[in-house]
Amino acid sequence: MERVILPSTLGTLTVGLLLPIVVLCTFTYLTTLLRYHLAVRNASNGKGNSKNPPLLPYFIPVLGSTIAFSNQTVGTFWTWLRTQAERYHQDAFSIVLAGKRTHFIFSEDGISSLFKSRQLSRAGLDRQLGVNVLGMSKEDSFKAFPDRADEKTSTERLHSEYLLSSTGVHALTEKFIETLLAQLGSDEGLASGVEGNLYEWLWQRVFRASTTALAGSKLLEMYPDFDVDYRVWEDNMLDMLFGTPRLFARQAYRARDACVEKLERWLETGYQHTEEEEGEDPDWTPSFGARVMRKRHDLYKQRDLSIHGQAGWDLIFLAGILSNATPATGWLLLHILSPTSASDFRPRIMQELQSCKRTDGSIDIPALTRLPLVNSAFHEVLRLYVDLLLVRRVESSGAIGPHYVRQSEQVMAPTWMTHRNPAFFDRPDIFDPERFLTSDPETGKLRYRATGLGSKYFPFGGGHYMCPGRMFAKQEVLGTIAVLLLNFDITFAGFVKRTKTGWESVGTEDFPTIKNGFAGNQVVGIEGDMRVHIKRRPPRSL
Repeated sequence: MERVILPSTLGTLTVGLLLPIVVLCTFTYLTTLLRYHLAVRNASNGKGNSKNPPLLPYFIPVLGSTIAFSNQTVGTFWTWLRTQAERYHQDAFSIVLAGKRTHFIFSEDGISSLFKSRQLSRAGLDRQLGVNVLGMSKEDSFKAFPDRADEKTSTERLHSEYLLSSTGVHALTEKFIETLLAQLGSDEGLASGVEGNLYEWLWQRVFRASTTALAGSKLLEMYPDFDVDYRVWEDNMLDMLFGTPRLFARQAYRARDACVEKLERWLETGYQHTEEEEGEDPDWTPSFGARVMRKRHDLYKQRDLSIHGQAGWDLIFLAGILSNATPATGWLLLHILSPTSASDFRPRIMQELQSCKRTDGSIDIPALTRLPLVNSAFHEVLRLYVDLLLVRRVESSGAIGPHYVRQSEQVMAPTWMTHRNPAFFDRPDIFDPERFLTSDPETGKLRYRATGLGSKYFPFGGGHYMCPGRMFAKQEVLGTIAVLLLNFDITFAGFVKRTKTGWESVGTEDFPTIKNGFAGNQVVGIEGDMRVHIKRRPPRSL
């Protein structure tokens, strides 16, 4: 006889299942809430283990504050954390993040100590990135990101010589500018003028110029659609890093696998050409691009990486160069062209840019990097739009500044908390292009100053893991701005936003906002765009 479960029985079963969960979550919250207030009180009174950052209360065991931290409205978690910091007079907190105690440090002393500490490491996170985001085997991830790299073969030494040196970065920037100008010059529509969405138009052109300068022309010749898969992968990097299963992120993993497969074939083709060109070491080659890329490939062989692992490591290197400079260029250009900016902002920028234009129409890059307002505005973009999260694993228990941490715990330093701290910066949520301007006490001339701020401002990270591409990124952003504004008339037509049916006009006041994403996205994405008319200036005006 078939058994019938009555509605009343179902209700009883549901209550029977839910009640223990509710009791457990309530008990967890009350217990952690009590511990939190005791820790805050002891810290305020200088009693107990006051150097241990207070652990924020949570409801769900093991998961802890993972759900709140994963809020994809950028800045929401940091704004809430800042409120707690002001309310309880704290400069560090701890949360349980996916079962691991994680410390958020936003005190000046704490961040400064984090930069210098030898008891903190990023190797574990890098290996997690290698496996989850780049598709490496565990064996390759340990070879690519060892705990202690050999001094002679370390990526830090290699980048210092070929990416951070003035000679290396100058060659890279010149190739980037040359490639960007060639692209723009071949677009016949720009002679009579085209209308379109500025950032969408800009993204593809900067991507192709950067990729060509760094990796050579062969990659995009082999795979003209490489940017399509790359952009999907880039938008979902943090999903994969946090371990989102393939079932729930199929498009992201397909894009990752496609990018790595294309890079594998490009590497195999390139290695055949480099054998033919053995003995030559020019600044740039069509097969592998800049010298820094070729030297990295030598390092891959020294570490005995598989071709699949090499492709993954190339992918993240490309991302480190491409993923932040492009949106930074977009934000800066949007502010320069926006009718919501001060009326004299664009004319003053143009006056500075004109001063670094040579008689042959080319751009004096060293002079460009010294322009006061241009550089102040660039650093203001980084202050306002960088959501960088420095993550380190504690290798041995001890103090990080005034904060005590234990082995195997995590430490995070968020730029959002410091860059938008009203104690450090006046009106921190407002874009102020003059924020980093100072006056020379002797000459009275304007200059910009972004150094000497210590742990109040660190858009490129700090310490042993500072971004190796920071010098090229700056020249890439400023070079793009100069190329566009000196060679083209760009007229504002209105702001637009993306809807289910396409782009929709939103008038002249709705400046683009920050695109949703996980915390730690570095330069945040742009939600919305600016409709513009772009026309090449006649040669006589150059």
